[in-house]
Amino acid sequence: MADVNTSSPTGSDTGLPSNVAAGLCAIFHLLGGIVFYFVEKKDLFVRHWAVQAIYFGAAWIGAFIAISVLSGILGHLPGIGFIFALLFALLWFIVWLVGVILWIIGIIKAFQGQKWEYPIISQQGKRYFPNLS
Repeated sequence: MADVNTSSPTGSDTGLPSNVAAGLCAIFHLLGGIVFYFVEKKDLFVRHWAVQAIYFGAAWIGAFIAISVLSGILGHLPGIGFIFALLFALLWFIVWLVGVILWIIGIIKAFQGQKWEYPIISQQGKRYFPNLS
């Protein structure tokens, strides 16, 4: 079960309730996460969601860029390019659908005041950027 935290005992640099600031991080994943990471220094709950938003936003955008580049290259191969184009279109849709589902879950958890981490994405983010957490 996730920890529930609706207000920070240390206060806030933004003046927003913790769950609202965390929800804004989750809604505007990459940009909101970066803004709240640098603005909010006291509220650890908001900083947690800011880091989660950065990890999720970067992973989601990075996945779309990688799929687009590979599709552009392999989709133009003579003869089999059409097959690659179809496979990458399917992959793009799956990544989009899973991303939207995780995005909605993250928004709900953040506004409820629960600490939650995106599966796989958060563990990899912590591994590659240990000082960000």
